[in-house]
Amino acid sequence: MRNQNQLLIRLAALVVLTLVAGTLGYHLIEDGWSLFDGFYMTLITLTTIGYSEVHPLSPAGRVFTTVLIVIGLGAAAAVVGQFARIMIEDNLSAKWRNRRMVKQISRMKNHVIICGFGRIGNAISRELGGMGIPCVIIDRDDSRSEGSRTQNLPTVMGNATSDETLIEAGIKRASILVAALSNDSDNLFVALAARDLNRDLTVIARGEDKGIETRMLRAGVDRVVYPAQLGGGQIARLVGDELGHVEEESRSRRLADVMGYDLQIFRNFRQAKITVQEILATTEALEIAAVIDSEGRHHTRPAADHEVKSGETAVLLVETVSTPHLEAGDIREAVSMGIPGVDEEHVAMLEMVNRIRGAGPSREGSKRVAQLLSELQEYTLKHFHHEEQLMLSVDYPGTEHHMEQHRFLAGEFDRISGDIPNLDPVDLAGILETWISTHIEEVDRLYAEHLNKIEV
Repeated sequence: MRNQNQLLIRLAALVVLTLVAGTLGYHLIEDGWSLFDGFYMTLITLTTIGYSEVHPLSPAGRVFTTVLIVIGLGAAAAVVGQFARIMIEDNLSAKWRNRRMVKQISRMKNHVIICGFGRIGNAISRELGGMGIPCVIIDRDDSRSEGSRTQNLPTVMGNATSDETLIEAGIKRASILVAALSNDSDNLFVALAARDLNRDLTVIARGEDKGIETRMLRAGVDRVVYPAQLGGGQIARLVGDELGHVEEESRSRRLADVMGYDLQIFRNFRQAKITVQEILATTEALEIAAVIDSEGRHHTRPAADHEVKSGETAVLLVETVSTPHLEAGDIREAVSMGIPGVDEEHVAMLEMVNRIRGAGPSREGSKRVAQLLSELQEYTLKHFHHEEQLMLSVDYPGTEHHMEQHRFLAGEFDRISGDIPNLDPVDLAGILETWISTHIEEVDRLYAEHLNKIEV
């Protein structure tokens, strides 16, 4: 394409040079001809208009005109031909690229659809490309669509809220849709349209205003991600790294197994306060090493009547050898809430935890643990979405608090995923089982009781 354009420029320059040469030639050869006379004569000669000569030509002028016709018409014809060729080839090339793209998308299954190819969409596509995950871009902006095509990404030009556009992107065969538009309302409409076309689709939406999150979940969004919040957390970690705090924090997150003793984290999910004595009775821990309050202050060796408020954390000292866990036969009874669909998902989650417990501590075991943890995290997020949909459908008054606990646990999954090499599979399974069991016992049972009251 670049070579064609350069050739076209050179041919156009030849035509201009011919005009200049013809003008000067007539002015010098013919007596009394002005420059304008020479230019006019050159122009009507090259364009073959056929007007009469400006002035009678001398023999030398006729010879010059003959040469001018041969050279000038040749250059003009070459320019017109090259221009037409470029136009035709570009049109055919665009049609060929579009046909190839349509065929490529038609063969794709379980792919990811990214709606919006701005900064966020571009970054997502690069990361997915690095992981070998196929994706299709939807954008209605010409320049952004052209940018995605230059990266060899299958791209559909159009409005992401349109059923026709989504179908063209293979929505019915896709596994995940990411609504990465800059406007929350647009992402909401995309989620509605996508969910209507594919009920099994996982929908992840970019959010700016947390006030609209509930509406997004009602529209069928599985998870809302806030780039500004994530970016703020990343900046904070970078600052902490520069100040020497990250390494210390990472050490505190590792569960150091020392001569049969271990540290575990207990977070109060209840709305009400709970005392240290009650936590010890509930968890069978040996003692509570510290309580971290809502302002981040550490209270070491707290008294038995010290109150741990909702959302605050206690650090437990436990015996590694006596860390209880649910055997396969005990799981169903332990998580039964009387809601069949939810009970089945709780059972599946704890069975996945038991598989993590059975992974070995070797390098291959760490890879297996990472894979199992990723599967558990994905399954848990879907479970959270199902619970939230259920709560919203019955106007459960504790929905917002429940969703906050879901977001907290989702963040804990992300945090612990980065520390897998430092965790023994048994310890990790213990943490996960504690999180899940505590969440079921302290939070899920509350809305199960609410549902039972409604049915009564």
